[in-house]
Amino acid sequence: MEKIWLKNYKPEIPAEIKLDDTTLIDLFNQACEQYAANRAVSCHKVALSFSDVKERSLRMAQALVDLGVKKGDRVALILPNSLQYPLTVLAVLLAGATVVNINPLYTPNEIEYVLKNSEPTVVVTLDMFSEKLNGFYNQFGIKHIISTKIADPYPTIKRSIINLLLRYVAKVNPKLVYKPLSWRTLIEKSSTLRTPVAVTADDIAFIQYTGATTGHPKGAMLLHRNIAANIKQIFTLLEAQVDDMSKQVVISALPMYHIFSLTANFFTFFFHGSENVMVPNAKNIKDLVKTMNSTPFTVFNSLDTLYHKLLEYKPFTSVKHPYYKYGICGGMAIRQSVAEHWQQATGHVPTNCYGLTETSPCVSMNDLGSAFNGSVGYPVPSTEIDIRDIATGLQSLAQGEIGLIMVRGPQVMAGYWRNPEQTKLALSADGWLRTGDLGYVNEKGLLFISGRETEMIIVSGFNVYPAEVEMVIDQLPEIAEVAVVGYPDEESGEAVHAYIVLTAEHTIDVEQILLHCRKNLTRYKIPHYITIVEELPKTLVGKIDKKAIVAQYLAKNTQSDLKY
Repeated sequence: MEKIWLKNYKPEIPAEIKLDDTTLIDLFNQACEQYAANRAVSCHKVALSFSDVKERSLRMAQALVDLGVKKGDRVALILPNSLQYPLTVLAVLLAGATVVNINPLYTPNEIEYVLKNSEPTVVVTLDMFSEKLNGFYNQFGIKHIISTKIADPYPTIKRSIINLLLRYVAKVNPKLVYKPLSWRTLIEKSSTLRTPVAVTADDIAFIQYTGATTGHPKGAMLLHRNIAANIKQIFTLLEAQVDDMSKQVVISALPMYHIFSLTANFFTFFFHGSENVMVPNAKNIKDLVKTMNSTPFTVFNSLDTLYHKLLEYKPFTSVKHPYYKYGICGGMAIRQSVAEHWQQATGHVPTNCYGLTETSPCVSMNDLGSAFNGSVGYPVPSTEIDIRDIATGLQSLAQGEIGLIMVRGPQVMAGYWRNPEQTKLALSADGWLRTGDLGYVNEKGLLFISGRETEMIIVSGFNVYPAEVEMVIDQLPEIAEVAVVGYPDEESGEAVHAYIVLTAEHTIDVEQILLHCRKNLTRYKIPHYITIVEELPKTLVGKIDKKAIVAQYLAKNTQSDLKY
């Protein structure tokens, strides 16, 4: 595909970035030297400077080495956003090891699968999740489990108060069949890293497990060079549009164990001197808004669903945030209604981007502050996109045609950990990644997402892309959320089924929704069924979970208020 997007790049944005052998350790050392006195991370109003972060990370790195962690070993983290998260991630990398992020909300069975597949030498967990390891604390090559309390890095008085409240009020008192090591004791008693570990750009920095829309999650091997390249790609775009990156204050509410927040929130801003304000639990809207209302933040990157929740919460919308400049929406494209309401409330439009675990994650992004256009932007520098036929993934399609999105660039993973079969299916010999997403590129080179390859609905031989139907339904002001899935149908093979959540202040007749669809959609794309529900299930990171919709609603045969 011709790189038509390059014609619409801003003049100051290069088509290619300079690629080299920079590692995340190189970026860490540069940032800590250049911004030593700057605030680097904070949580619960406890802040650490870059100098503090460097010293504590080096201490934890030496502690890991003393525990037997060697270059190439895996260290699993079961941590929420907290001061411990960046300190431990950086320590693992400094020790030459590989970080395995595990969602703390995973069930013991889900955690067991990741541990069995990755075989970490050490597991670091927040104490309130430590019981989940009782069944396999001494399996899969695990030599040590390190436990930390949320207030461990805080000053003595604040630490004591918070830990007492958690133990006696919140009843956080895990019953363990093993004896974990203390994170705080290790970091306090260890010296800083005595002998730097030689880390190369081709070492695996992270094994980042996918969201597992089908089957077990796969561990994407992200090399130091992959993530370093993506940081440079994102920074190249931001630098051209932001006055001084080192003066930014970022609200990090999205969990950093997720690749979007890890790269776009933490690494990109941390390595350029910004402060990350850690929010341990974004689902607690009250605490999140309390942090936002008391922080002179400039950046808030989020998901569509979280932007929407904040807009429904008056303590947020009733307060002005004069320093706020921009935000990037990842994980899923922001809906037009949410983008417009967010602009009305804050004066700024969230910037849509597109990425996936396998691409470190950023593939494309709109210009900051640009008007909502429904796209996920132009490919970032040094990134190629091709739209190919769905059947084979080999034939390039014409501009405007919907097909399989293929990506090639320095941010693309090395493959899936211990899974050569899936690696071969996803990566071609010449470096193209089959994303599993469907979309098209318009005449300007903007990328539009039409849905997942596995979500496409075939009605009487015609392809229906859920995102298109969802976008039409979402135009109605009464709609809070919508998800479109396919439903088996004897006559047409599959039928379009829309699940809709209404806004609190509105009601609408199903026939009105259908009338709107008839005006804006070809006949075969119009929903056969429409079901009004109180809420839609979400994944652990806040995306609408269509797999769960099928399980919860279609399995119960909840035919609906309407049959078209």
